[in-house]
Amino acid sequence: MTRKEAREGGFIIIFEYEFQKLPAEELLELYYHYRGELENQKDYLENLVSTTLANLSEIDSAITEHAKGWSLNRLSKVSLAALRIGISELLYNSEIPTSIAINEAVQLAKDYEGEKASAFVNGVLGSVAKTCKA
Repeated sequence: MTRKEAREGGFIIIFEYEFQKLPAEELLELYYHYRGELENQKDYLENLVSTTLANLSEIDSAITEHAKGWSLNRLSKVSLAALRIGISELLYNSEIPTSIAINEAVQLAKDYEGEKASAFVNGVLGSVAKTCKA
């Protein structure tokens, strides 16, 4: 499994979190049960999910601050999951370049929801990234 595939797995798990408010360990167990164990990048996936959920309130605050005029409950679950993953990588993973974190989250939104969602995710993440650098 590539890091890109692990990131998609993290996106799926964070999406599922909106429907089942389970701890990271249980969500990962469910993922492995239905998708199988990972050959490699397991640590990356587990770190991404646990970091995202552990910092969810700060991540959601960043979304609320930068998604002008949008509340979290108005966002689609797909866009919300993509934003959470992207912001988690931007704020808490210094190994991932900003452009990669943004591009990967935008691609997930595009693949799972379409062009409009990807443009929205791109705008919000771009705004978050500018704030982080400042």
